[in-house]
Amino acid sequence: MATHETTRGAARRKHRRNYGPVIILALVCAAIFTAGYCVGVRAADKAVPTLPEPVLESTSTPEPADEPSVTPSTEEVLWRDDIVTDGNLLDYDLQVTMQACCEEYGVPYALALAVADVESRFDPDAASSTNDYGLMQINKVNHGWLLEQGIDPMTPAGNIEAGVLFLSDYLTAYGDPEMAIMAYNCGPSGAQKLWASGTYHTEHSIKVMDRFDYWTSILED
Repeated sequence: MATHETTRGAARRKHRRNYGPVIILALVCAAIFTAGYCVGVRAADKAVPTLPEPVLESTSTPEPADEPSVTPSTEEVLWRDDIVTDGNLLDYDLQVTMQACCEEYGVPYALALAVADVESRFDPDAASSTNDYGLMQINKVNHGWLLEQGIDPMTPAGNIEAGVLFLSDYLTAYGDPEMAIMAYNCGPSGAQKLWASGTYHTEHSIKVMDRFDYWTSILED
């Protein structure tokens, strides 16, 4: 029995000796595998590139551009329905022509209206026994040199321009509306004689000055 027990123990010891190296080998392999796996994971981690986080550009809603300021275009009305004397309405086109001439030559529009009112009652075809023609009653002695200046006093527009030109010259020369009117009606030499005699008002000049005041008040309305 003893022999039998001894043999069994020896067999057991042999069995432990046989499995011990196997266990050790298994542990070593496991350790190697684990280490290799960790290294592989770290290597894999290193192999994955780190992508930079996208930079989001700042986007702001553009503010609308200021709308251009629109100033309404208001065309000045150059003609009126109340430029009337003795039932004669001064034609709209001639009103515009007279205003343009007055602006060009620096003559008050109301003064030009007053002269045309008294001289012709706004009749562009008016003619006198003393050879005065048109709205502004331009005497025939002046027609020649006016034509040389490109002004035709026998047309309504040219007649207006001629009259306004005379008024401009006399206003510049004498600096007084009534003196300018006297020179317009009597001529410069005739007016000088009147002034020399102490006459600074005539029936004609008084009428024109009265209408000057009237047309000034009308245009101011």
